[in-house]
Formats: sequence, structure tokens, C-alpha cells
Amino acid sequence: MKLIIFAVFALLLLSSCGSEEEALVEEVNEPSFPVDTLEITGYIGEELGDSTNTFGILADAEYHTDTGNILILDNGASCLKEYTSSGEYIRQISRQGSGPGELSFASLEFFQMGGNVLVLNMMKQGYVVFDNSLNFLEEIPLWTQNPPMQCVAVSDSVFASYKPDFDNNSEESFVMRRRIVLYPYAAEDYDLVLWEDSTELTLNDLISNSSDLINDFFLGITLGGNSELILFSLKEPEDYTVHAWYPDGSEAFTITMPLEPVEKTPEEIAEEKAYMEGFFSQMGAQGMGEYVPEPYHDMVISVGIGPDGNIWVQRGTTPQPFFDIFDLEGTLIGHKVFPETGWTWRFSLCPQGILAWEDDPELGFQQLFMVQ
Repeated sequence: MKLIIFAVFALLLLSSCGSEEEALVEEVNEPSFPVDTLEITGYIGEELGDSTNTFGILADAEYHTDTGNILILDNGASCLKEYTSSGEYIRQISRQGSGPGELSFASLEFFQMGGNVLVLNMMKQGYVVFDNSLNFLEEIPLWTQNPPMQCVAVSDSVFASYKPDFDNNSEESFVMRRRIVLYPYAAEDYDLVLWEDSTELTLNDLISNSSDLINDFFLGITLGGNSELILFSLKEPEDYTVHAWYPDGSEAFTITMPLEPVEKTPEEIAEEKAYMEGFFSQMGAQGMGEYVPEPYHDMVISVGIGPDGNIWVQRGTTPQPFFDIFDLEGTLIGHKVFPETGWTWRFSLCPQGILAWEDDPELGFQQLFMVQ
């Protein structure tokens, strides 16, 4: 609700100030340094063909930390696919099913830790683990609901994650909690809370304002980093803030930038609404009601450590993906822009390079792009 109130207030403010205020918005949002353009060096994926070069749903991708090969999580096919760094198909890892080492449709992401690859599988209430050679190792079914998400390895035995939870407050209300925590490998409980907040909701809130719950609870946080820094930001339209912690849990610094909100066009709202309703329908969330997008773009939509070893913060306010680059002390040192446009581009920042793909491509089929 606070976001809707803010949006109405900002809209009235802009309309009352006229062109003078619009000029100020453009000036505040202007880059502080020359903008470098990233280069696409290759791609994987075709509209038609065999399963080696087509994707059902491209859910996640990373370079393998040891071999440098590309790993792609194909949620539609319920498997990992391995390619060389130049995009040549090598093999499929796992398959659809409920047996040991098999994956279901509800495989959302993966991360690498201590030489292992951990795939988050919602149906198995945890992680399916493959070893350094991508052979099935074990399963970690520890969480009956709300498993940790957006995991980042900070050592060979500890990872940071976003951990959502619901606590019953009474028969008519409950508390929604959001936490950034540190987990030991294969442990059910986290060791340390880096950040948390909570909101009390009634059952009526859940039914009548499901869009707010989705926007804030499931889509409202971005987490990234590596063994040097853990990075986190709330995805909000009025605040550009990135928090950084060291792997031991101590605070490092906070990055802020005085940007002005950017309103979504009616066309952008309609496209987002259609995409989200289609996504939740695919995931089996029937009867969730009409999805209502927020009226303003989020300031920050992703954070991470780039292949140059610096902090990359992706703005959510431009149709062409735009990154602010900071050093490891939080000082702004440059900007980079992706050469393609679209609001649903996603990026995997790895030491070996950058991988990019669209959740909702205009062509109607997904491709993975290798970026220099």
C-alpha cells in the first residue's frame, strides 16, 4: 500500500510542476561517467530443433567454476544442460521425475558451492546436489515450505540466501517475515541473520491484495555477491540502496544514489500483467486472481560481482539494461549498458564472463547470450 500511495503522490507532484520538474528528473538520472557498451560474443538457442539447442523455460545459467563450461537450468525439460564456453552442446544432466537426482518442473535456480552444483527444486523441498563432475551426489530436503532462495556461496561450507517465512499471529492474522541469512551447508536452520523486516497481514489482505504480496514477498528482494562481499537490495521504486556485508556477517558499507522515480507506461503495465499471469498459470497457481503491477519501476533489480571484480548494480528504470559499476569500497567508477532492449532481461555475473537471457523474449523463444 505504501508503494501505491507514493506513486499517486509522485504523479500529482510531477503533473503540478510541469516541464521544469521533468527536466530535473532527466538531470538527476543522467549517468555520472561515460557509458561503455557490452559486447555479445555468441549465443545458444533456436526456435526449432532438437532438445540440445532449444529450451522449454530457461530458468538460470552460470559458468562452471572449474571447467568454464556453461550450465543452463531448463525448467521446461527439468534438467541441466552443459555447453562449452563457445556454445557447443555437451550433455544433459538429470531428467524429469521424482526419483533420486531427478528434477521436477518446479526447479527455479542453482548455485555452486565447494565444487558442487545445488539445484533448488520446490517439489523436493530443497536442493538436488551434483558433484564437480556433475554426477548426482545427494538431496537436501530440509524445508517443508519457503526454502531459501537466491543463494550465494560465501565459502565452501556457508551460503547467504533470502529466506521468506510466514508465522501465525492468530487465527485471523499472520506475520510475513523477510530475512537475509547465512546457512551452513546441509543445515536446516540458518546461523546468522544479516537483515530482516516483517509485516502483519490478515487473511483478507492475502486474498484481496495478492499482487502486493507477490511484489513485496516473492519479487521484492535481490541478492548477490561472492566470497568477498554479500550484496542485497530491496526492489522498490523510490529507493536506490544496496547493502554490503563481509562473509563473516559484519557490515561493510551501504551504497545510495539520488535517482528520481520512473513511471511505467500503460503498455508496460499491460505487458507485465500478461507475463506474470501467464507465468503463475504455468506454475500451477490457478485462481490467484488478477495480477496488478506496481505503477513505478523498481530502482534496483539485480546486484552482483562482475567479471572485473567490481560491484554491478542493474537499474530497473530503463528499457535498455543499464549497470552502475562500483569498486569494492562502494565508490561509483563507471556505467555499462547492454546492447539490446527489453524489460525482462536477466544476467548471470561470473568470473569467466556474463550470461544474459530474456524471460519473455519478443521472438517467442529463449536464447542465452555470452557477453564480453
